Parts: sequence; structure tokens; C-alpha cells
Amino acid sequence: MYSRAAELRPGDYELAVAAATAARRATDYAQAEKWYRRAVDINPKDSKGHTNLGAILHLNGKYREAALSYRKALRLQPNDVTTLANLHKLHTVMN
Repeated sequence: MYSRAAELRPGDYELAVAAATAARRATDYAQAEKWYRRAVDINPKDSKGHTNLGAILHLNGKYREAALSYRKALRLQPNDVTTLANLHKLHTVMN
């Protein structure tokens, strides 16, 4: 239902995040990535959106892109504990 609602209101950040979260919880990571991408397109200044996109890219094995998303999040909210922890986990996987 969230995906359908987000499709009907393509500029609604909260619906895009809700659709992404629902897809992630259903382990549909491709759809989650699609909706998190939409969320950061709608609101590129929200650090949490970039962190969430980075996390789903990480799960999807898109490590370089995930790192870029985490770094964007950190530029918007330096020293965010969640983003720093995720970036550390990512670097562990990449090395």
C-alpha cells in the first residue's frame, strides 16, 4: 500500500521513505533501493535519507555507491553515530 501511495504522490518524501521501509522489512531490497533513491531525490538535504540509501546499497552489494551515500550523509550531519558505524562496517567488508 505504501508503494502505491508513493506512486500517487511522487513528491511526498514521507511516503517514499515509508514505501522504502516497508520494502526493506519485506526483504525486497531492489524496491527499497528504488524508494530510498526517490526519497533523496525529493529531499537531498536530509542526512537520514542518505544514510538509509547507503545502508540498502550496502545490502545490495553496491559498496562504492554506499560509501558515497554515507559520505553525503556525514557532510549534512557530521559525526552521526549510525552513519559512522555503517561506514566502518562497509570498509570492513570492502577490505
